Amino acid sequence: MEPQSTTAQSEAQGTTRTRRGFLRDLTLGSVAAAAAVSVVAPAAQAAQTAQPAATNPHLGQVKVFRFSTRNNVSCRACKRHHRYMVFRTRKVARQNRAHPGCDCRIEPQWVERKTFRLLFKVNGVKKDVANLKPLRV
Repeated sequence: MEPQSTTAQSEAQGTTRTRRGFLRDLTLGSVAAAAAVSVVAPAAQAAQTAQPAATNPHLGQVKVFRFSTRNNVSCRACKRHHRYMVFRTRKVARQNRAHPGCDCRIEPQWVERKTFRLLFKVNGVKKDVANLKPLRV
């Protein structure tokens, strides 16, 4: 039994290729491409992780802490107390809960440095708690 031959249009007229040879070349090409990708991909990941610290999403910002009543069963005292309070540290937030049984989550929030200074420094005195509630006149 003689192998069937296929002739590619781009090849010269007198050259014939067998189906077996075509499949072998196709398989070798696929293996070579996979090997090249496996060598290039880790290098690309290393380049992405070696980016400078300037791409930090919180550059120029300071972390403050607030209570969260979302996705949580909370009483009216918690909701009213937590709405306007911002704390300098997590420890201060724990010490200033609405009531002794309060178990609301303490979550970080990022604010600009200028806003942080306006909230927590009044007349040169550092404060640990900022009340955002507007004054009634």
